[in-house]
Order: sequence, then structure tokens, then C-alpha cells
Amino acid sequence: MALLDLILPPACAGCGRPGGLLCAACRSRLREPSPADDRFLAPDAGVVVGEALILAIAACAYEGPMRRALAALKYGGVARLAPILADAAAPRLATLLAVSGPATLVPIPVHADRRRERGYNQAALLARELGRRGGLPTTECLERTRPTTKQHRLNRAERLRNLRGAFAAAGRPPDTAILVDDIITTTATLEACAAVLRDAGCRSVYGFAIAREV
Repeated sequence: MALLDLILPPACAGCGRPGGLLCAACRSRLREPSPADDRFLAPDAGVVVGEALILAIAACAYEGPMRRALAALKYGGVARLAPILADAAAPRLATLLAVSGPATLVPIPVHADRRRERGYNQAALLARELGRRGGLPTTECLERTRPTTKQHRLNRAERLRNLRGAFAAAGRPPDTAILVDDIITTTATLEACAAVLRDAGCRSVYGFAIAREV
């Protein structure tokens, strides 16, 4: 693959220019959901609290190069973006770990039909790469038991209805879990998965995403 990249340099997922999967210029444009200077004036858009979910944090704003890179990972088959995005998100995960303490990463599952269609679960790729960087265990102890309607046009109440009964425990959950997803929109998916983990015996559930819509 490295030799192929030398002969045919990959196009940047953020801007389309040849030279790398996510060029230095696009990486420099990735930003947190809320500017640090604004956090005394308004809530941090990258931090949310829930019910079954104690706390969730997103690393970046879902915009510009990050938006395009996640679309390439999720829909374009560019699995090699996972390590690059994990590198960008790892410092923010360390912030969450300072609150949660030692934890196991649990990727949000996709239905088997969608996994066959894409060839992988993008959340599992991201969780694995984040785990490698932080020395954290990863387990796929959740499964998606039925396909659901695509959620991007649904509001929070509709998403919660759409996800009802869509997840189940697929093994013994860890005592403390951090759910890993690509994007946080309304937190409905994280909440649904956190509820399943808590019902299965998980004591504390947190959430982490590469990006959040702001």
C-alpha cells in the first residue's frame, strides 16, 4: 500500500488535493466544538450529559475537512482514515479519561447488513485506534439487533423511537465503559446504548465521538 501511495498519492479527504489522506492544511483547520475562550461565557458544545449516559465528549466540530473526512470513512470505504482521525481525537479522549478513570472502549454497533455493505464498522475502527494510542481495552459487547431508518433527518424524539429495541448486550459489559461513535448529533444513539449497558450490569457509561454537529 505504501508503494502504491508513492506511485499514486491519495487525495486528501478534506480538500481533494493529492499528497495524503488528510493533508496538513486540513488537519490545521480541525477545531474543537467550542473555542476555549468562550467556555466561561456559554456551555461547551462538545460536552453533553445524559440519563443512562453520565457524560459524553466530542473531539472536533463536525464541519469542513472533518465533515468530509468522516463521510469518506463512513460511506466512501476509506478505512485508512481511522488512524488519522484517532490521532486528532486522542488528546480530547484523555480529558474524558481524567473524569471516568480506567475504562473500556465500546464501539457503537452497526447492523450486520450495513456492516456487509460498508465492509467494516467505522466506530469499531476508531475505537481500536483510540485504544492503541491510549493503552485502553476495547470490546464489542453490543449488537444492533435490527436495521433502523437513517437518522440524519430525524429529531431527537424520532431518533429515540427509531432506536427503541435496536440494541442488545452481546456479552458481559465492562464495569466502566466509554461508548465510541463517529458523530454526536442528539445523543440519542449514545443514550440508547448506555441504557442497554447499564441494564446488563455496567456501572458507569460515558461517551466519546470524533465530532459533534454544532
